[in-house]
Amino acid sequence: MNFIKRLFSYKRKPREYNLPDGWTETKISEDNYITHIPQEQKDKWLIDKWDKDKLPEILLTHGFHLKQDGRAGTIYYVSNDQFCEIYYELSAVPQFDILIFFDSLKEWSQPKREMTEEENIKLKQELTNWLAKEKIKADL
Repeated sequence: MNFIKRLFSYKRKPREYNLPDGWTETKISEDNYITHIPQEQKDKWLIDKWDKDKLPEILLTHGFHLKQDGRAGTIYYVSNDQFCEIYYELSAVPQFDILIFFDSLKEWSQPKREMTEEENIKLKQELTNWLAKEKIKADL
């Protein structure tokens, strides 16, 4: 339990500065806080990320598109009028080039809807084939 508590909170001195507008902080114990970020801010971060990755250009071509940002990145999958985002990190072991967080993929990014189990299985197979074709060693 202590590990989980440390994972979702961290110890620090009481705040001596202001949070950005709209952000709030809840004190959950003597020296543990949880910071709440408004959904509007999270949406802005997502739109900024899409702009940086040049998403409008990506949406014109069906298939997979890999966009790296430092040690992490996104594999966009475009199919007809929808797309999803698959997150990955660079691997620290020689067996793999990237580590893909495929199990966290549960929905399409646009239009926003839950992915069916059949779609998920088909996408995983297509991703595996694409990675092999691109000679990218990945751990799904």
